[in-house]
Amino acid sequence: MSVNKKKICLIAPSLQMGGIERAMSTLGNYFVSQGHEIHYLTLFPFEPFFELDNRIMFYNPPFAFPRYGRNMVQTLSYYLKMLTPYVGYFRKQIEKISPDVIMCFGDWYPHAIMLQIADLKIPFYYCNRSNPKIKYKPFPTLIRFLAYKLSPPTGIIAQTHEAMLRKRKLLGDEIPIKIIPNPVRIIEPKNLQKENWIVSVGRLHLEKGFVRLMEVFSLLKAKDWKLILAGGGVHEKEIKQKAIDFGIADRVVFLGKVTDIDTLLLKSKIFVLSSHKEGYPNALCEAMSAALPCVSFDIIAGPKDIIINNENGFLVPDNDIIRMAQILQSLIDKSELRVMIGERAKDITVTNSIERIGNQYLNFILNYNG
Repeated sequence: MSVNKKKICLIAPSLQMGGIERAMSTLGNYFVSQGHEIHYLTLFPFEPFFELDNRIMFYNPPFAFPRYGRNMVQTLSYYLKMLTPYVGYFRKQIEKISPDVIMCFGDWYPHAIMLQIADLKIPFYYCNRSNPKIKYKPFPTLIRFLAYKLSPPTGIIAQTHEAMLRKRKLLGDEIPIKIIPNPVRIIEPKNLQKENWIVSVGRLHLEKGFVRLMEVFSLLKAKDWKLILAGGGVHEKEIKQKAIDFGIADRVVFLGKVTDIDTLLLKSKIFVLSSHKEGYPNALCEAMSAALPCVSFDIIAGPKDIIINNENGFLVPDNDIIRMAQILQSLIDKSELRVMIGERAKDITVTNSIERIGNQYLNFILNYNG
């Protein structure tokens, strides 16, 4: 346990199911286990999904924010309450907490928080978990520009090499930037029967590439295998229609939102990441933790920072449908190859353990060497 106790304020969109929330809650639980005082603030008042250590002080905003059916006036009113410089909700809570350091995970809103607390001189560390080449709309672009000019962060955490280069291009060399990947939890093996399942996990949004994944699946010779998709989302209808169009509707299973991802992964034989863009894909890491052989398109960032091609998984040139199908067919045909690659993939639980990653964060934001 650290003898140099610090008060750390963590800010995230929510504590609902999501990649940011999983990473932030895992880090918060580790930080408090090391003797630090942790405060967890959220932007949205959504029902928590992940569990926090009971020593962590959790703050859900006291304002209503309908997840669906809200209009522009409601949205603007909410953000003004939360993010108005100097008088917004985050400003007031941060003043009450008076933390030694703030760490914020998110996309556009951390820049607004920077402007809220410009005069407080509290060290502020920021991590954008989105695709590094994300393009902001005009207003968020203006907020980001003002934040970097008037109240720049103390340091930035990048998850991938591509994200680090992007930030360097924007900010130059004055602000420290450190690449720290996500921590990966250990998925314990269970005595479960493996099924002939190729599995993919993610929101049913077109950016997740499930349409091209179904095209790949339609080319496979093994008709006794099924494609299992776990997740729900706004493009569910369009994606399900594509299964019909490719003639594979009887072999594609849409599970919707799944809470017991571990069992699903442990019962499957192959994992595929078909996304068009990612930040740092947690689903891929968890599949590797479950000792699944993983295949991914080599998109701009994310998979190439996790998979060493032909060693602990496979990277396919982006949108090369034929090559993806060939690799999957090879894994289907060769059980010994699946086992070998899966065992190598599981090493990610060592390289990305919470102890190792958690201490990298602490060392960066606190100059802590625990």
